[in-house]
Amino acid sequence: MLLYGGRPVQDRTAAIGGRLRDLYRQIGVQPSAAAVDLVSIALAVTAADTFVPRRKADNGWSRRLDVELPLCAPEPWEEGRADLERLLSFLSGDSWSFGFRPGGEAPPPMEAVRRHERTVNLSGGDPVSLFSGGLDSTVSALALLDEGRRPILVSHAYPGDAGIQKSVAAALPKRLEHVSVNARPTSALGTDITMRTRSFLFIAIAALVCDAWSARHGGRPAGLCVPENGFMSINAPLTPRRIGSLSTRTTHPYYLGLLQDVLATVGLPARICNPWRFRTKGEMVASIGDYPGLAELAGRTVSCARWKRFGVQCGHCVPCLIRRAALYAANVDDLADYRLEDLDRVMADANRRDDLMAVARAVKRLDTEHAEKWVARSGPLPAEGTERRDTVEVFARGLQETGNYLHDWGLIA
Repeated sequence: MLLYGGRPVQDRTAAIGGRLRDLYRQIGVQPSAAAVDLVSIALAVTAADTFVPRRKADNGWSRRLDVELPLCAPEPWEEGRADLERLLSFLSGDSWSFGFRPGGEAPPPMEAVRRHERTVNLSGGDPVSLFSGGLDSTVSALALLDEGRRPILVSHAYPGDAGIQKSVAAALPKRLEHVSVNARPTSALGTDITMRTRSFLFIAIAALVCDAWSARHGGRPAGLCVPENGFMSINAPLTPRRIGSLSTRTTHPYYLGLLQDVLATVGLPARICNPWRFRTKGEMVASIGDYPGLAELAGRTVSCARWKRFGVQCGHCVPCLIRRAALYAANVDDLADYRLEDLDRVMADANRRDDLMAVARAVKRLDTEHAEKWVARSGPLPAEGTERRDTVEVFARGLQETGNYLHDWGLIA
């Protein structure tokens, strides 16, 4: 496995992160060793998650992933290693083990940073905010602009994503600094498509930008906004069989809390926050409902779990259903193109209705299921009473929001 390589150097090998060195020279200051090491770890994690197929695991799902990795400054990471392994195991459902040694990628010399043609402008931006090109990150950017802030957008451009992200960013009412990176995992071998750890690399790149921002602002910690509605952030399993393969944890508060602990341990000045953790997607959209042109801008965004397969949003996966329900709840016209918009046709199609039926059944369980126990199946809940209650309540409201939409379609009595 070649880190920071554009292509495999020989047969049956893989490469990842060939363009990340360019980012290290773009940010205008020399990144810290801790920031570069975090990205190196995230690249190794992405490579393992991509190139080790789950089908080879003993149970067909949970893999044992042992990662030996050189770092520039491994000592602080030894202290954070247990939390790192814990958060990644929670995130991907695998067993992770790390071994660190010296000799890894080092920050570029300041001379190379000064010579770089393009420098990311970090002078006026705040906070650093993840930007996927989806509805949540777009709504969050608009809300920050409305507050008089200018977020620095950070995107991880998986193949096919960059065009969407650039289009949506260009349509925002103000031009914002936009950092876009594609790690490009490359191998002639097969890849695993579940990619449960995708948010780890996404946040690692944003933490590197936070590190540079802090250096530009006298060492002040930088805000790292992870914008996702609370219902999807919790992502409690809609049915018992969805606990493993179909319930991702990419922004779960327990995972983000562990990741914040790791960043603090190694001295990275990024403060993770999801300001929407107690809002449903519809409540997010409604919060900026008076923005002119919201429907047109929302129509550019992509929320679908399957759009890369078809080149258009499917209209009936769980993220599509939640998106459609959110716009309906906020009374915003849904101008997106969907491959299959008619949910009656979806329900009548045995090959397409699985997600729709799972949501419908989950809505019906709301009256009889113990909500706190249900939400806890996705991961540990906050210990503090108010946060715990608000976390449970946003899940219930988010599911009901989608249920109201399906009810008005005539799919739920």
